[in-house]
Amino acid sequence: MQHSTTLTKTACIAALVIGVLSAALAFATKTPAYAVTAGAVAGLIGIVSLYIGRKNIDDMQLAAAGIFMAVVACLVGLWQMYN
Repeated sequence: MQHSTTLTKTACIAALVIGVLSAALAFATKTPAYAVTAGAVAGLIGIVSLYIGRKNIDDMQLAAAGIFMAVVACLVGLWQMYN
């Protein structure tokens, strides 16, 4: 059985992966500015993916999870910066 891979599915999965990687980078890096920047870029990618996948709830869930992880990356960077 074949599975179709559409642009929306690919974009939303990419947003999730990029969000997770930015959160991992935020915990691993010693420079808070990199964590905040990576989180902001991942958040923008997630928002664009959320807009692209707005017609399918499964795709929106993937993009929303990526946005959540990007927010975590930003918060970790800000916490490192001010602590």
